[in-house]
Amino acid sequence: MIGLSIRARLTAWFVAVLAVATVTLTAASWWFSTQSVIRAADVSLQARLDGVRQFLGNPRTRLTVEGLRDEFGEYAELTRGEALLEVVDATGVVLVRPAIPGWKEMAATKARLVGGEGVVAGDRTIGRLPYRVALARVDALGATYDVTVAAPMGPAYEALNRFHQLMFLLLPAVLALAGAGGYWISRRALAPVDQITGVVQAITLQSLDQRVEVPTADDEIRRLALTFNALLTRLQSAVGDIVRFTADASHELRTPVALVRTTAELALRRERTPHDYRTALSEVLDHTRRMSALVDDLLTMARADAGIEGRRDAVFDLRACVVAAGHEAAALGAGCHVTLDVDVPGHALSARGDAVSLRRLLLIVLDNAVKYSPGGGRVAMALSHAAGKGEGTAMITVSDDGIGLDAADGPRLFERFYRGRRARQHAAEGHGLGLAIARDIARRYHWGLSVRPRQEGGAAHGCTVEVQLPLDAGPARLDDAAEARAVLGSSGDKPRRHGACPRRGRGAGLESAKVIASNIGDAYPPRRIRS
Repeated sequence: MIGLSIRARLTAWFVAVLAVATVTLTAASWWFSTQSVIRAADVSLQARLDGVRQFLGNPRTRLTVEGLRDEFGEYAELTRGEALLEVVDATGVVLVRPAIPGWKEMAATKARLVGGEGVVAGDRTIGRLPYRVALARVDALGATYDVTVAAPMGPAYEALNRFHQLMFLLLPAVLALAGAGGYWISRRALAPVDQITGVVQAITLQSLDQRVEVPTADDEIRRLALTFNALLTRLQSAVGDIVRFTADASHELRTPVALVRTTAELALRRERTPHDYRTALSEVLDHTRRMSALVDDLLTMARADAGIEGRRDAVFDLRACVVAAGHEAAALGAGCHVTLDVDVPGHALSARGDAVSLRRLLLIVLDNAVKYSPGGGRVAMALSHAAGKGEGTAMITVSDDGIGLDAADGPRLFERFYRGRRARQHAAEGHGLGLAIARDIARRYHWGLSVRPRQEGGAAHGCTVEVQLPLDAGPARLDDAAEARAVLGSSGDKPRRHGACPRRGRGAGLESAKVIASNIGDAYPPRRIRS
């Protein structure tokens, strides 16, 4: 049945179940009808035996042998065709016996009849005709008699045979009719499924807004239609995200590509001095760095969407990771005249997850805080236990006194390529991918990430970013050197060069920068680090 359609399989199972039920009903009807006829015959024979017993036991019927023969002879004449009677006394004298062929042969074997309770009953063939025979021994007025009664069963058995034949003839007809009806019912029941299939097959990438008609009945077909519509909604949303992502990425790449082309064309339009060529090449290099940073961020987003961005699970020193991120971001703050303060506990805190991913998340947040803070501003990063979460959760808070957030920015803050009005006015550089990448990192490791306006003196002033992550129950198992290598990367990593503050038109930020241990404390000493 593997190659059959659902409609055919439903019909086959329906006919099979109905066949079993019908055959069982037919067999039960056969047995009950036969037993009912036999039971009725046995009741009739028992009544005749009781009548003979009452007659022989009545003191007023104390008759001679001849008298008894006359009485039983008259009784036999009256019941001719209905029952046969034989009565024999203890001495072997026959008081009455049916004069039909085959009775003597039956009388010779009647002792083999089976039964119970003093009455032996069974089926016998007398003169090639079926009879129901009952035998009993009757004690009456000091005498013993063997009484045999028989009832013809031919008409009853013929009626039973006709009933049984009719059942056998109707059985295949009923099954055939049920099979046809089951096929029709299954076809009607599965017609909405065929309709849904046709609608879904007709939906293309350009018609994802179409939906399956939902029936009014609350049944499986309705749930199937609702499931398909929900799937189409998610698919339409995913395709819309891909289209918007592609359009936004193309838009972001178009400007630096156009600037590179324009700069190169202007440089080649006529002969220039080596200084002019160097200046043009420097501008081209700045634009290519920006494109490289954007492409790296796009690749990161694509890997996260495809689910191939690995999730590493290891114990690391959270305090060392925060300090390392602060050291690295302090260099950018120095170029923008922004002071960075880092406040961490005096003891190590061990967390489980990936130190490199957390460092990248913190660098994205710190880069935004520095970028959107005014000159002479201050950015503070603190590591502590989360309030109200007990000792098992750490809180990393990054606060700035920059441009803050508009009310419309909140719902869209983590959207890809989204930059608020204040952000576009304050800093031309940026692609709107940093917080989206930070959100993907937080989701991958089940960390909490939130951004809210910073309240100071009853008014919103700057932003506060909070990162919550669980602490590991055991002590940190990495020493300082190993932790530094885990946080900062191996010595084979190449740092991305970055220039001055992004607001001043140089550099591409630190959203996805890779640095090595020598960058911290040597090349970029922090302005203020408080441990």
